[in-house]
Amino acid sequence: MRKTEILQKDAPVLRETAKSVSVKNIGTKKIQGLLERMKEALHAEEDGVALAAPQIGESLRIFMVNGEILVSKQGKKTDLVFINPEIIKTSKKKKRVEEGCLSLRYLYGQVQRSEKVTIKAYDETGKTVVRGASGLLAQIFQHEIDHLNGILFIDTAEHIRDMPPARKPAFVFFGSLPAGKVGSQFSRYVLEELELAGFSPLLSITSARDTLPTEELGKAGADVFVVASFGKILPKELIELPRYKTLNVHPSLLPQLRGPAPIQDTILGKGVPGVTIIRMDEKMDHGPILVQAKVLVTPWPDHYHVVEEKLGRAGGKILAKVLSKWVNNEIREIPQNDSQSSYTKLIKKDDGLLNLNDRAEVNLKKVLAYSTWPGAYIFFKNKRGKEVRVVIKDAKVEGGQFFPTRVIPAGKREMDWQDFLRGN
Repeated sequence: MRKTEILQKDAPVLRETAKSVSVKNIGTKKIQGLLERMKEALHAEEDGVALAAPQIGESLRIFMVNGEILVSKQGKKTDLVFINPEIIKTSKKKKRVEEGCLSLRYLYGQVQRSEKVTIKAYDETGKTVVRGASGLLAQIFQHEIDHLNGILFIDTAEHIRDMPPARKPAFVFFGSLPAGKVGSQFSRYVLEELELAGFSPLLSITSARDTLPTEELGKAGADVFVVASFGKILPKELIELPRYKTLNVHPSLLPQLRGPAPIQDTILGKGVPGVTIIRMDEKMDHGPILVQAKVLVTPWPDHYHVVEEKLGRAGGKILAKVLSKWVNNEIREIPQNDSQSSYTKLIKKDDGLLNLNDRAEVNLKKVLAYSTWPGAYIFFKNKRGKEVRVVIKDAKVEGGQFFPTRVIPAGKREMDWQDFLRGN
């Protein structure tokens, strides 16, 4: 929680002419502490580019520019501090620019500003600095010095508009979230990316084995349901329950690879890595498409857990971008072309058995696709003539030949393939 509040337009201090700071006081705890509080308040705002001391209640001639909009010669993003700033030069050419202010939340308007300015000030160490600026930085300098003179941008702005941010949709999340790292993690990655973007679910249904709490879901007040690798087809009455229905994040480029194992089949070469957001209907992975995108995975192919994370995070990021647009009716659905559809099947333990007479690339893809479960494996006859089940954790193809590199023999720890051969 931010400790330092940014004052809003009715605060009297915003209309005062701020006092100059004595140069000998710049290094004091009071001024340095003020700079820390300004930095804290500025960086707590996602859209904060600059802040003047009066905006946090200190009527002193100081302002700070967020280093995120600047890059020094060393490549470091460093906040700029200006103490007792004065404009010593302005360009004759002016233009109208769009402005907002952290102290006039969600008000925006057009203000006439000089295209170029030069200011003179002290920095946080008491050193005199002279800095010229154009574009956004010149605009910031003028805006912040206005603050120090008790002027707000709305005093001279035209076409002032109140533009509060759109409310983020309330949603219930359906996804398999196994404890630890065992099992599918696709749902977890989708949800993590949604939460990083500021979307937190009202409720998370994390096990397809449990009875769905229909009454609780009806009372949740969700605008939309979100499903990601849940492992159960929701009944139509539940899909249709929220006002904006139910969206599904699917790890393939639908209509290709519908069904329970799209990631494995993509690694096996049956599709291109990608994700699709659809509005669900009662059929499996059948509903209309909101958006879909290919996902670059390099090197390709790679192990299941690597591909799963890349697709899950991509799906979460894409959904975060479209969720608000969806509930604001800004997205047009596109029906899937059923004539181009393909289907995956539920993976079984026996699918992991390799046929060493198959092409080397086929077996390598199976090792990668089944690396999380069920694991690719062979039966190896040892020196005593006993068949040993050996799970192949990693492998390579050289000269058209398939070579295991890391294996887990039945009842033993993971080891190098060559170490296994020496002992068997």
